Amino acid sequence: MASPIRAPELPRDAGGREAPAQVARLPRARNEPEGVLESLTRLARLQVELGVSETRERLKVAAVAAGVAIAGAIAAVASVVVLIAGALAPLFDAAWQHLIVAGGGVLVVSLAAILWGVSRIRNLEWPQETLESLRENWSWLTSQARSTLTLRRNAA
Repeated sequence: MASPIRAPELPRDAGGREAPAQVARLPRARNEPEGVLESLTRLARLQVELGVSETRERLKVAAVAAGVAIAGAIAAVASVVVLIAGALAPLFDAAWQHLIVAGGGVLVVSLAAILWGVSRIRNLEWPQETLESLRENWSWLTSQARSTLTLRRNAA
């Protein structure tokens, strides 16, 4: 006779009780206080991460806007070629109306794309969160320095 299928054993906690299988253990916080140098290093690292993140976001916006403007410029050149063909078509007794309509329509859309891309790039803002965070960090640092100087004067 075949052996019965058994469910896998669940992990057990310190008291021997079954713990949920998907418990993620969080690292324990250190009990030692951070030194000033560790705090400043951590603060600088976080500041750089924030700056890089915001800059990456701005670069993505600029890249999309530049791509749209470049595509618009290419379409504008193509539409001018079609408009020239429409202007020369009557010389060869060919239909010209569809060339003018298509060339003009594409030219209008491509100029709108160029204007949108240029205005989007011109209106990019500085990374405001990073600048605000720098102001807050500077304020915190000066208050820490004042506090340390006050404690030293009182202890002397």
